[in-house]
Amino acid sequence: MRMAIFKHEWREAWSNKRLIWIPIALMLLAAMQPVTLYFLPDILASGGNFPDGSVIEIPTPTPEEVLVAVSEQLRQIGLLVVLLSAMHTFSQERTNGTLAWLKSLHIPATRIVISKWGHYALLTLGGLVLAQASAAYYTMILFDAFDVGDFFISTLLLSLHFVVQLSIFFLVAALLESGVVAVVVTLGLHFIMSILIGWIDLDWMPWRLGPLSGEVLIGDIEPLWPILTSLLVMGIALTLASKKLQFLSKT
Repeated sequence: MRMAIFKHEWREAWSNKRLIWIPIALMLLAAMQPVTLYFLPDILASGGNFPDGSVIEIPTPTPEEVLVAVSEQLRQIGLLVVLLSAMHTFSQERTNGTLAWLKSLHIPATRIVISKWGHYALLTLGGLVLAQASAAYYTMILFDAFDVGDFFISTLLLSLHFVVQLSIFFLVAALLESGVVAVVVTLGLHFIMSILIGWIDLDWMPWRLGPLSGEVLIGDIEPLWPILTSLLVMGIALTLASKKLQFLSKT
């Protein structure tokens, strides 16, 4: 019974093909970046309507610059894909009465939240690993080799960044009736904090992990405090989500 909700999430993910399309979407986003950068001069030449004899000279990006672009692509569009996949968490189950039924079985809210969060976290991590692997493959094929150690650290930081945002989303989704609003609030907070970090010295904030996943590829970084605050935010978000989870829809 302890693992029943967790197993149910995986069965549902397979039935609605979430287990397939999320990794594929992340892999396409990651692989598309090195391919696009490699063929960018040809794309501009074929569709730019330049005068005859024009020569397009675009500096060839380094492998590290390509992977930084991949990280940015995943942090922006990839995060949106992940949050949209989890959009109906809690909200749909309130509407159809599933949460109320689970409560009637005296299943702790903590188990419900952790089971669902664990499912999406593992699914996201798996998708990110496959996405980063596809980006690394095309980068080496089309450009050059890169430091594997830095790339591994970059993948870890990016993965932790995604899990933190998922944790914040789960807190918002536990408090609000609408899954769409929960996604908007999470992305809005992510956008605001990303801007503030650029303006103010907030290098210790969890939202710093995203940029650090790219910066580690081109220079030295100090990720200790962002990692520690990320773990703290995850713990607080999941604890509050478990305590404040609304079981019944107000509609």
